[in-house]
Amino acid sequence: MEYEVRHHPLQGSSSLSKKKIEGVVGKEAIQADTSKAGTYTYKFTALEDDLYSSNRGFQPIIVKQNVNRKPTASFVKPGQTFKYCKSEQDNEDGIPITLTGVPPFFLEVEIKHQSAAVPEIYRTPAIDSHSYELKIPRHHLRLGTQHIRIRDIRDGSGCHSTSGILSGPSVQVQLFEAPTIYPLETRTDYCVGERISYTLSGQAPFEVWYTFNGVELKAKSPNTNFRRIAESPGEFTITSVSDKASECRAPVSITKTIHPLPAVRISKGKSVRVDIHEGGEVDILFEFFGTPPFEFTYTRSTNARKGQKSQVLETRHDISHEHSKVIKASQEGTYEVVAIKDKYCSFSTQAVVGLEGGKKDKTKKLKVY
Repeated sequence: MEYEVRHHPLQGSSSLSKKKIEGVVGKEAIQADTSKAGTYTYKFTALEDDLYSSNRGFQPIIVKQNVNRKPTASFVKPGQTFKYCKSEQDNEDGIPITLTGVPPFFLEVEIKHQSAAVPEIYRTPAIDSHSYELKIPRHHLRLGTQHIRIRDIRDGSGCHSTSGILSGPSVQVQLFEAPTIYPLETRTDYCVGERISYTLSGQAPFEVWYTFNGVELKAKSPNTNFRRIAESPGEFTITSVSDKASECRAPVSITKTIHPLPAVRISKGKSVRVDIHEGGEVDILFEFFGTPPFEFTYTRSTNARKGQKSQVLETRHDISHEHSKVIKASQEGTYEVVAIKDKYCSFSTQAVVGLEGGKKDKTKKLKVY
């Protein structure tokens, strides 16, 4: 039997070859050519046997065969290192892969950790496009470095291709513990002027994101210590932190409340001179600023003459659960608050009395004669 084989490649011109079969039995098998992708047309043109050299009544038989190209899968950036955090990130980039063939594709990926003797195999779900971002679930990865290789690819036509494990290109994946930040103190309430301190874990330098009174800010820390001075009242919240090694931003939520310093004012904040008769009394009005209850200490000193220094005669301590309190005085002297404490903060007013809203004012005294 004589026949010819015409190959139509996916690209380029076709080729023709003629062949002949000499069989000694009633059946003969022809090995189909699958060495190249494309369409093969087999045309059987002549038939002979031992008695007749040519069968003039033989009608040509044509058989067509489609050979699909083997699918391929390759890393877009072979040799590159991808850094991930142990805690999965919603918007992290995957490992880009390019595929050829007929979708859907199915990949078999080898994961070889630097400390593991046997590699792990991960099989992807169906891939419906020719480009894909490989995102390996965290339970297939370990902390440290691992090499990722494509072992096998199968496409929608049923064809598959196996890549060489030792010679095939690979990428590296480094998995890091996410950086963290911890407050050095468990308390949540601070006062203006105090230092709020934290400690960081990871590899320096760090970037810390925080909000203060609704405004988002970012700060850098060259080491594992992070501090901020409570300059004004408000809500201070650490929202996330990142370090140099992992390049991932780990969300946190640590809120500290900064309270204003308490303040007190005597006699409406004015220096007042009051005359008292023997056996009489005068009212001394104390006004407080802050969060009740208030504890305050005040002194009664001598009414010093010009050029003289007054002497403290007595010191008293009192409590007020309201923002104002009236104390009756029956003895002459200069009355002055020297210390005040509210629910959260304390402040010494030895040098300054009459603070309101964190602003300093001159000392206000009530002199009783």
